Amino acid sequence: MQYSIDYDNLKRRGFLRQKQEGFFVVRARMHYGVFSAVDLNKLAEISNKYAKGFLHATVRQGIEIPFIKFEDIDKVENELKIAGIETGTSGPRLRTTTTCPGNNWCKSGLINTFSIYDRIEKELGFKCAMDLPHKFKIAVSGCPNTCTRAQNSEIGLHGAVDLSRPDKHIGFVIYLGGSGGRAPRIGFKLDKIFTEDEALVLIDRVVKFYQNHAKPRQRLGLLIEEFGKEEFLKEILA
Repeated sequence: MQYSIDYDNLKRRGFLRQKQEGFFVVRARMHYGVFSAVDLNKLAEISNKYAKGFLHATVRQGIEIPFIKFEDIDKVENELKIAGIETGTSGPRLRTTTTCPGNNWCKSGLINTFSIYDRIEKELGFKCAMDLPHKFKIAVSGCPNTCTRAQNSEIGLHGAVDLSRPDKHIGFVIYLGGSGGRAPRIGFKLDKIFTEDEALVLIDRVVKFYQNHAKPRQRLGLLIEEFGKEEFLKEILA
């Protein structure tokens, strides 16, 4: 049977075309990268039912199921929705914000990474699959070990102790303009340790600046280079 397939729409929904003709991989995501035992059992059930019976952990804290047939996509999507399991995305969109455990259980964690994740989604409305000129990644690490590779994301944050203050306040170091891919970039570090509220304001300004100024398929780092770093900073730190 011949199908007319809207591949971009499938990417938005978290289903990516495989190299094997007629097969797709679905990327599942959960907040903070935390999957419950129930979630994992459901994903395994779906893989046994519609795919080849195995799961693959992605580098962005998701779990993917390869070898899903095109004709089964709607059924898989419905089962995930009923189970409360969200899907990731691909294409010119905001990716899932990645977070380490932060101070929720890691002994090195300085900040509550889950808290700022929730605020990015709920207060700013920046959720996975939001349309943007190109792919855009946000990463949050609980400490300077930067396990989530904060320096290699469009916006990267990590917890840090502000030694310039008498109270040794714990806040956020922020990197901007980083990226991975074929031409990786290290983001530049802002000269301040921010509070969580200040970090949210900055994230909001950077994403909106990118929305308003970037060309299609232009990553943030290239936009900053084109716009001029100093001019860019004037815009977002005003």
